[in-house]
Amino acid sequence: MLATSRLNLLASIQSLPRDLRLLFLSLFLWTFGLGLYNYIWPLYLRDLQASPGDVGLVFSIGFLALALSMIPGGILANRYELKAILILGWAMSIPPPLLYYFARTWTDVIPGIVLLQVSGFNIPAFNAYIAGAAERTKSASHFGITWASAPLGVVFSPLVGSVLLNWISVRGIFILTFVFFSISTIVLFFMKTQPPLKNDAKSPRLEFPKSRREGTLLLYLAGAALAWSIAAPFIPLYFQDALNLGPSIILLLGALQSLGAAVFAILLGRRADTSSQGGTMAIGLVLSSTGLIGVLIARNPLLSFPLVFLIGSARAPSLVAYSILSTVRKGASRAGQFGFYLTLESLGFVFGSYLGGILYTLNPASMFYTTPTSFMALALLAWLSFRNKA
Repeated sequence: MLATSRLNLLASIQSLPRDLRLLFLSLFLWTFGLGLYNYIWPLYLRDLQASPGDVGLVFSIGFLALALSMIPGGILANRYELKAILILGWAMSIPPPLLYYFARTWTDVIPGIVLLQVSGFNIPAFNAYIAGAAERTKSASHFGITWASAPLGVVFSPLVGSVLLNWISVRGIFILTFVFFSISTIVLFFMKTQPPLKNDAKSPRLEFPKSRREGTLLLYLAGAALAWSIAAPFIPLYFQDALNLGPSIILLLGALQSLGAAVFAILLGRRADTSSQGGTMAIGLVLSSTGLIGVLIARNPLLSFPLVFLIGSARAPSLVAYSILSTVRKGASRAGQFGFYLTLESLGFVFGSYLGGILYTLNPASMFYTTPTSFMALALLAWLSFRNKA
């Protein structure tokens, strides 16, 4: 069965158009570099004298920078060539690991985290590039497979990071991240260009919801981001505080969570192309809730491994939502609508991270109640709203 799963994963990647395969590779390399430290990032901030509230604040500042970049990013994606925008954003992410290397207090990382998140201004262009290169009948699966490269990159790199921590410090790992960010940027130069469309250039700067379906999509994306970010930044801290796990084991758990994210992004994306989109989104949310509640109940390092795999399904439903958004309105620009929707989604991350820091300080277990409860409500919303394709 495992061999079959690998073949299916490889076949899924090979089924992508050439340019999306290159985009897949670039994002894979980028997230590989990020994953070398990402799951112990809160632990690194704690070593720099950050409290749980400070950790939440750092995440919130970063997500606020990302939110403020989304609408300008959508405008640029409508007016300029998409490949150039992707390269510019990727290049902006190269310096932050070096800034982290030289940080001596937790406040020193803020310029780096802001620059790293602002580089995400090209996410509307990224989604628009997928929409432009994907086959129309396979939109959801192509979104899912291409975006799956992000968690897939973070499957392998925590394993590498876990081994490297035996010989080098986290600061040394930041240098390797710098190298992978640079290589991933070079890969983008081999993709074909996607020039702006005349209709896109003349489109409104902001694409507000114009139907109940679009409004529900906006509510879902913002709500899912808020609910997930209440828990996500603090799961590593919980493993260290409640289960007494070290950085190497936490990286291994992070790798398994990323594997779940990649697998569910592909599987749920395929299912959404042939079955109920809302039902598919609900499945992902229910699985992630099961994993979160299971970790809280089990409080066992060994049992946590299969449970964090389920937690990885949390973001897969949002990829289905992106695919719905790309086709929900005829005449909308390729990227303009993504700018507004992703801004609200990023603000959900801002408030969720800040709220998560407060809740963790009061009771570390509170996130395991809050996030699953919110996910179940969102699962019901998705199932009722997107049972049928528009």
